[in-house]
Amino acid sequence: MIRAARTWGWAAALVAAAALARADDATVRAEVDATRIGVADQVQLTVTIEGRSAELAGDIALPALKNLRVVGGPSVSQQISFVNGAMSQSRAYTYVLQPTAVGKAEIGALQVKLASGVKTTAPISIDVVSGSLGGRPARRPGDFEGLGEDPFESFFGRRRPAAEPKLKVVAAASRPKVHVGEPVLVTFFLYTQASITDIQLADAPQFAGFWAEDVEAPKGGPRGERVAFEGESYARFAILRKVLFPTKAGRLTIPPVKFRFGLARISLFDAGPRAVERATEPLTLTVDALPAEPGFAGAVGEFDVKASLDRDTVALGEAATLRFTVRGSGNLKWVDRPPDLSLAGAKVYPPQTKSDLKVGPEGITGSKTWEFVVVPETSGALSIPPLSFEYFAPSAGTLKRTQSAALTLQVHGAAAPAAAGPAAAPAAATASRATGLALRSDLDPPGRRLPVLGPRSVLVTLGVLLALHAVIGGAARLSDRRRLAAGRPASRQDVRGALGDLERVRRGRLGKEEAAALIERTLHGVFGAVTENGGPRGGEREQAIRDVLQQVQFIRYAPQLGDYSEAIRDVATRAADLVRKWA
Repeated sequence: MIRAARTWGWAAALVAAAALARADDATVRAEVDATRIGVADQVQLTVTIEGRSAELAGDIALPALKNLRVVGGPSVSQQISFVNGAMSQSRAYTYVLQPTAVGKAEIGALQVKLASGVKTTAPISIDVVSGSLGGRPARRPGDFEGLGEDPFESFFGRRRPAAEPKLKVVAAASRPKVHVGEPVLVTFFLYTQASITDIQLADAPQFAGFWAEDVEAPKGGPRGERVAFEGESYARFAILRKVLFPTKAGRLTIPPVKFRFGLARISLFDAGPRAVERATEPLTLTVDALPAEPGFAGAVGEFDVKASLDRDTVALGEAATLRFTVRGSGNLKWVDRPPDLSLAGAKVYPPQTKSDLKVGPEGITGSKTWEFVVVPETSGALSIPPLSFEYFAPSAGTLKRTQSAALTLQVHGAAAPAAAGPAAAPAAATASRATGLALRSDLDPPGRRLPVLGPRSVLVTLGVLLALHAVIGGAARLSDRRRLAAGRPASRQDVRGALGDLERVRRGRLGKEEAAALIERTLHGVFGAVTENGGPRGGEREQAIRDVLQQVQFIRYAPQLGDYSEAIRDVATRAADLVRKWA
């Protein structure tokens, strides 16, 4: 939405109703009306800026003056010309200078900062002689900025009144009748015979009953044209464009929108720059209702859909990403309801949404995509039925339905477990069956590489490791089972190790899948197996553990669409709280 105090960047470039291009074609020149004057005379210095990119980037500062002083000015005048619909402008700043002594006088080089760069003029030399060369009287008190008395004052007996500028603003709609959700372009035109230096909104526009979107200004600034309006010739500019989407049916009225315009001083006899306000007339549109159909989400426009899988084949327990994309032109920003997707033999997680939309004069164009994470629970061919999308087509005046093609995902048997020792795989499988939260061995943290050994050394090493693993692991498991059966917490060593692993996760040094696998293994290691129904003990502790494990599983299978570090830190913190509270 536009605020009342906002000034558009391109509107500020509307000096003398607008600069219609940004090309670096501006020129700056400094000149005087005489290079030989009397010490009692005055000389006029005029700095002229011409071209299509004559916008100032700062105030004009007079150069160094030798044997001269300023006695009047600057006065500003401005002219506009149109060539093939494009505007060119000329702005002149006039100063009145008085010599201070007989001899050489000089106006130094002048640097003018424009939007397109800095322009520099050449220095000007002036000869000052005694007396007066005639026709250049000294400035008298009450003279008009050192240029003599106002000729209109002597002619009319008073100062010339400032003429009321001829400029109007009009709001025009691209069509008078639309449906709810159908875009309509509203353009605010400026018709002017005056030189405009600035445009602002005097008040924030009100679009009650509409969803409003800004339309990007054309590159190179607004382009003007000569038009006949109310029997006179005007320069017309589109100063604001809005795409409006009605949100309800009936006769909807856009209230007057008030603009504030800065007027340039166009002659030496004007009192100076001033501002005027103009408002549009109310604009009324007729809005028809949409058909009331069950399941219709309110999409209006012309659309087509497509569904795709990021892979055709997965192993049992792995995840695939299903993308459903709606592309076209209409009110896609409104549409936030994903298609219904329920698959027998697979777990489907709520989708994430991605949008690639652009606002233009015809409405909103682009695409909206819903991405579902699908985790198969059985092997074989998983059929994904066509997904449908319903929308209202204003051109046909009726509801239409389009759908994607059916897809098939081939699911093979579970991937081989990671080689973490003969006793590790059965333990992981037991935990997986007990919790219903399958551990993906390919996502576990990679082990350290062992040095290359000969066959005999490998057999001896494996025998020693198996023996140690059986003795130490069996004793630890027996101790843990006795502790858990007696309702006592895990050993201090296990708790410290678990908290250390969870702290590693919180520090963000692990990848998404690796972090999720470590949290899950840590909870199973501390609390043992937790069944879907709460296990033999049940209660608050098991429910809290299951909640954390469900969150871990969602993070593990979530598609890589963004940064999950905050979610990982949160679930690791929750897991550490569980360990401190109940271990």
